[in-house]
Amino acid sequence: MVNIIALYPGQGSQQPNMALDLYASSPSVRDLFGLASEITHRDLHCLLETGSEEDLRQTEVTQLVVTLANRAAHARLLELGFVITAHSGLSLGELSAYAAGGILDDATLFSLVSKRSALMAEAGARAKKEHGKLGMAAVIGMDFATVEKIFKENSLTGIYPSNDNGPNQVVIAGLASSIDKAKGHLIEGGARRVLPLKVSGAFHTPFMQEATEEFSDFLKGLPFSDPKAKVISSVTAEEVLGSERAKELLGMQLANPVRWTKVMQKMSLIREDMKQTEKNDHIILAEVGPGTVLAGLWKNSGSDALCTPLGRESEIQALKKEI
Repeated sequence: MVNIIALYPGQGSQQPNMALDLYASSPSVRDLFGLASEITHRDLHCLLETGSEEDLRQTEVTQLVVTLANRAAHARLLELGFVITAHSGLSLGELSAYAAGGILDDATLFSLVSKRSALMAEAGARAKKEHGKLGMAAVIGMDFATVEKIFKENSLTGIYPSNDNGPNQVVIAGLASSIDKAKGHLIEGGARRVLPLKVSGAFHTPFMQEATEEFSDFLKGLPFSDPKAKVISSVTAEEVLGSERAKELLGMQLANPVRWTKVMQKMSLIREDMKQTEKNDHIILAEVGPGTVLAGLWKNSGSDALCTPLGRESEIQALKKEI
């Protein structure tokens, strides 16, 4: 039996026409599209089929369609008989992990994603009005602890490490002026490059605190269940052990950094433990959703394990033939 350890991508993995091949192949995916469109009052199939890259970059659209593509890939894998044992997701992708792990149903998921994206857009607009232009940038060739140290040693304010994507990639976020100021210090400290990202917010930083408070209040009224599979938080890299803790961790996410390096380490330990306890060598780490962002981060993490993209019908069918 093949066991899959699933990693779900987040914002930035979107692309026109994604998941439409799954829609064409799968009744369960078509049902999922129908439910998501009904909950969000948007024709998501039409949006993916006709929307431009620019259309899909709008935060309130991006979060919906990436989540839908993640859930579509998960549904297709289950439909074909694959077993998925553990789940985690990068930022937005964590919500897909919660759904896949049985913490929330798809109707709740898409309501939650709609609220999350709206609050993040509003918080970004408020922060820009109060503080000026915000932004994010990828620091290549440096780890999270070194970025933190450089910020502290140079008394840099209005800027934070927001995503620990791997031992050689950290995303920073905050005031655009602070990012410009930090760039020289980071290069001097050993970073190879500092690349601005095409976003207008400062996600996973204290600039999102107001959105966090509103989001946490919204979560209180939603029906969450205890996990039915292993689900790993992207904020703490801990296993989510109950419905109330799930709400707490999800509420923390918007204003706290994503610790993806720790998640990858945790998933590696889960994989090794499964190999030992279940005497099963057929354990696959997979990016369950569009693109290859997480597969790339895994490849650059130093792990000897491969992360297989499983977001397309052709990729899923290729795996099915292999086994």
